[in-house]
Amino acid sequence: MPVFRYLRRQWISRQSFPGKWEGVMRDQVSLWQHLPDSARQKLQRRIQVFMDEKIFEGCGGLELTEEKQLVIAAHACILLLEEPSDYYPSLKSIIVYPEDYMAPVYETDAGGVVTEGWESRSGESWNPGNIVLSWNDIRRDLRHPHNGRNLIYHECAHQLDYQYGMSAGIDLDGDTEAEEEWTAALARAYRALRRKERRGSADLLDLYGATNPAECFAVIVEAFLERPRAFRDRYAELHGYLISFFSFDPAELFPEPER
Repeated sequence: MPVFRYLRRQWISRQSFPGKWEGVMRDQVSLWQHLPDSARQKLQRRIQVFMDEKIFEGCGGLELTEEKQLVIAAHACILLLEEPSDYYPSLKSIIVYPEDYMAPVYETDAGGVVTEGWESRSGESWNPGNIVLSWNDIRRDLRHPHNGRNLIYHECAHQLDYQYGMSAGIDLDGDTEAEEEWTAALARAYRALRRKERRGSADLLDLYGATNPAECFAVIVEAFLERPRAFRDRYAELHGYLISFFSFDPAELFPEPER
């Protein structure tokens, strides 16, 4: 890490966390009230560095207030609570639309013919450098905590996947090219989710995860953080691996059974 960046992070993390920010955390970040004091202080430092380093941009007429930026940063940094992972080093900008937006898509048929079109999206990681989010979908997720869906967690999980190759080595059919235990466990979950998606069966995991291994990893992270006890009971093996990866267990932070 460049010396200047290291020194600036040290300076930023020593600044006091604004009192008005704590109010936003209490109201908008469901995990906040369950964190022990030491974890809250750590999360505060992560948030301060994240907001200092990333570029936030409102699009489509959205006024991207400090509060909105804080909500996004807080959820992004929960994934970095125990391991900052260099604060998503490739991520440069976070683009936020007021609601779902239209994105170009390109499909290639068996004959190699490319068809261009458009589709509505609520969020995406264009590449390791950019995240795009719909504020309307973020608000929906905040109103319904613990429903297993969180757009910010989902797109930030893609950034971790870019960084660590969490879904690498698994093809679209769920076959693996690597022998690592994590890869095999993720591939099994992906194949099972594809079978459920074809049958139209419900699952704790969002069936959108059947799209490809990367989406499967992202919805698994959502469930791990949003429905931790249910996820632990249903996907014990994956739960164990994610505890090792994130270095904390959200299932132990919720004193009441999830509703």
